[in-house]
Amino acid sequence: MESGGDLLTERTIQEFCEDLGSAKPAPGGGSASGLAGALAGSLAQMVAHLSGEGQGEVIARSQGLTEELLDLVNKDTQAFNQVMAAFKLPKATDEEKIGRRQAIQAATRLATEVPLRIMELSIDVLMSAKEMAFHGNKNALSDAGVAGLLGVAACRGASYNVLINLPGLKDAEFVADTKKRLELLLNEADKLEQEIGAHVRGALS
Repeated sequence: MESGGDLLTERTIQEFCEDLGSAKPAPGGGSASGLAGALAGSLAQMVAHLSGEGQGEVIARSQGLTEELLDLVNKDTQAFNQVMAAFKLPKATDEEKIGRRQAIQAATRLATEVPLRIMELSIDVLMSAKEMAFHGNKNALSDAGVAGLLGVAACRGASYNVLINLPGLKDAEFVADTKKRLELLLNEADKLEQEIGAHVRGALS
């Protein structure tokens, strides 16, 4: 787990990409998805800034989304490291085995909840991107379109990280509820991005 002074989001873009491309298993797709969502939020915020007065709500909302998504970039890698640490716990005695199983379940659930939250925030980002695509500065229409693409990438990417962790969870009710939630979020993300994309392509053609 990163220490307070060694967070992923405190590194340069080059350092982050080098870390992502290294032989280490984390950071990986979950943190990358969180970053995609944060970039989408920042683009929506930029378009709002360029769209004159009356965009204060979009600016504040997008900034808040970006900040939380950046926090989740760190938390996704931290959650993965917790899972790995749980698997390394001793299992020589029955008591140790029970403690290890409980730790694995808790860490795996957290590693599922973090990307699920990225998905939820991505929907909010896509809504801001759509608002800016339809009502923002027309000279920044392409930027709103890119925000839409990054937003749906964040949602879909995070969904893979949810799905890869679900088989390791014993809580059947949580697994079933999470799968339902995931499908709803994916459908909403696709719908929003299609609306954004169709509008942007039509206006730029």
